[in-house]
Amino acid sequence: MAIPAPTVQHDDAPAIEVETRVEDDGVWAKKLAITVPPSEVDKAYDGVVGELAQNLRIPGFRPGKVPRAYAEKRFKDDIEKQVKANLVESAFRAALAKEKLDIVGMPDMDAGQIEVSRGKELSLQMRVEVRPSFELGNYKGLKVEQAEVEIFEEEVQDELDQLAGRFAEQGEAPEGAGVENRDVVAGPLRWLVDGQEVHKEDDGRLMAMDGHVLGAHAHLHDDWLLGAKVGEKRTKEGAELAATFPVEALRGKPAAIEVEVKGIQRPKLPPFDDELAKKVGMKDLEALKNAIKEELRDGLAARVRQEARDQLVGQVVEATAFELPKRLVETYAESLTHRSNQMLAQMGMDPAILEGRKKDLDERARKNAETELRRFFVLDALSTKEGLEIADEDVDEEIVRLARARRMRASELYEQLEQEGGLEQLKQDMKSKKAMDFLEEQAEVKVVPRKKPEAGEHVHGPGCGHDHEPGHVHGPDCGHEHPAEDGKPAGEGA
Repeated sequence: MAIPAPTVQHDDAPAIEVETRVEDDGVWAKKLAITVPPSEVDKAYDGVVGELAQNLRIPGFRPGKVPRAYAEKRFKDDIEKQVKANLVESAFRAALAKEKLDIVGMPDMDAGQIEVSRGKELSLQMRVEVRPSFELGNYKGLKVEQAEVEIFEEEVQDELDQLAGRFAEQGEAPEGAGVENRDVVAGPLRWLVDGQEVHKEDDGRLMAMDGHVLGAHAHLHDDWLLGAKVGEKRTKEGAELAATFPVEALRGKPAAIEVEVKGIQRPKLPPFDDELAKKVGMKDLEALKNAIKEELRDGLAARVRQEARDQLVGQVVEATAFELPKRLVETYAESLTHRSNQMLAQMGMDPAILEGRKKDLDERARKNAETELRRFFVLDALSTKEGLEIADEDVDEEIVRLARARRMRASELYEQLEQEGGLEQLKQDMKSKKAMDFLEEQAEVKVVPRKKPEAGEHVHGPGCGHDHEPGHVHGPDCGHEHPAEDGKPAGEGA
């Protein structure tokens, strides 16, 4: 997981003299006062001015020979900003090292109130939160059940169906047939709000798609359409109009949606034979089935293992009582809410609808933040207690692995992580995984028969058309874009 700001490392703290005062200010919170003496302030000024004068190119002066007094006078404001930035960072790091404060998150201070000038001391006042200290609950010999890695023939067939669907041709459904999954319904569509028609499509198109209805400008379950026959009318009351609804002022409002079934188009799948296999680069149908089964097995193995590991971490978290740093939770919850809103906005969710759901979204983000932070601190404490460290060569190997997966050079990925401050986060993620490895090694894992998946649930495979992590199971809260987001049916004016 990514904490809003990584903990500050002290080993590279600049050598700067500071005076400090620390006071308790709540659970895991401290008031930190830092004073930088005039001598250090002047030293910082000299460093910034000297570097500026060395690099200035001004007519009348030879390169590198611009007088410092001239440079400081002419660029006074810019120099002051740089000196302040340098001193605040250096003083902060030096204070943390001096007081041995292991902080989490970012300090809370008013940068606008900080004043710096030559010959005067610099005073900083801030509030920080420190890493929680607690006694770990039991984490050895835990018991967990893990599903057997077994792929059912229905799952292989489902993948074949989806693969064949790429080469399907649309045709009329048999006479008297009712709507089935992946059928497209053609006919007049009407939307009514408070009994008044607000929109109509004479040649409307709806698609029943894996539990959802596409094209209705609302989030509807496909049971509204399934079984409908040509000549039949169906009405859905109380449907919430989505962000795609043409009348902007009515988005988010409840409406009745009516459809008259004039025609049913059904995809005609090509035969499941060697020719289909060759279309996707396989030798024959048997080789295709084996490849699908192997990829499904790999994805399922990764999924069931991760589920078991998550249960083990959950048991340790439940057995370990401690309070979380309040401001860190708030900051992290805000970042989760922002990320969620961005994703929903990209998927076409109307800002007005998002605002109307703000309370629920904020509450969910806070709960998720608390859950993730507890997991993070527990795994980190376990790593420390068991001496589970990540060596530099381990990080290098992981960067090489990630670079290959992303089809880029390891040196490019390293530079990217370094520029974005992601190296420390990568190391922390590896440390958490190592802690989960330890939990798994110490646990009693019982393999149990796997239950057949419910309708709509599938393990990621080569034919599913999604670009997800192996073993991903789709659900309403998984964070990926689903058919329920109400686009138009594929091939029907999407």
